[in-house]
Amino acid sequence: MIRIKNMVCGYGRKKILSDVNLEIEPGKLTCLLGKNGVGKTTLFKTILGFLPPLEGEILLGDKPLKKHSPKELAKMISYVPQAHGTPFPFSVFDVVLMGQFAYSGNLLSMPGKKNRDIAMECIQTLGIEKMKDKAFSKLSGGEKQMVLIARAMAQQPRFIAMDEPTSNLDLGNQVKVMQVAQLLRDKGYGVIMNTHNPDQALNYADCAVLLKDGKIKCSGHPDKIMVADQISEIYSTRVELFTTSTEDGSKRRVCVAL
Repeated sequence: MIRIKNMVCGYGRKKILSDVNLEIEPGKLTCLLGKNGVGKTTLFKTILGFLPPLEGEILLGDKPLKKHSPKELAKMISYVPQAHGTPFPFSVFDVVLMGQFAYSGNLLSMPGKKNRDIAMECIQTLGIEKMKDKAFSKLSGGEKQMVLIARAMAQQPRFIAMDEPTSNLDLGNQVKVMQVAQLLRDKGYGVIMNTHNPDQALNYADCAVLLKDGKIKCSGHPDKIMVADQISEIYSTRVELFTTSTEDGSKRRVCVAL
């Protein structure tokens, strides 16, 4: 479990978020929501160890985050950035195999059969075998996002942090990515993600964290805390929630700005 206790985070002397108390559990999907500039990315970077807390602490298991070596952290938390390109002609398999770096030795070590088998297993889990030999730079945005998720899985972490994983994706690919996030959750990973889309938290998350005015306004199961008044307040715009049924009879909640 990741435990955040009485944390203040920011840059230098500038405080962005204060009094942050939060637990991120394995086997759960946690969504961070709030307006642009509220501190979602800052909190994200602090959890990942990219920024040190200004006050308070983060515990990874029973050990402070800062006391884990970079290699230890790589085996416990992996990171899925927004889909990006690369100027180098890496294949999809090569990109996913990079996730095994923490297990394959130093920079000069060649990946072994075990490393390659794990990379291939992650590719197969996400059903992207057909593109394994394609150049990563020539993939669509949705395809790249799947490859980056497979790379994160190849690190064999306990937690996967996803930075706005559906940003700039079409609707169909957004659904695919969120279904994969649920798959990761069901496999026991603790998944934490930033999102600008309340519908994603409403329909996929186990825990939502709503940020406003430099603090966590509330956190908990989306069914309990993501009501129209709360969402309207954090985004400073009036919204209403509607429930609809899908063909299989399941329910979906939709947030509409008015």
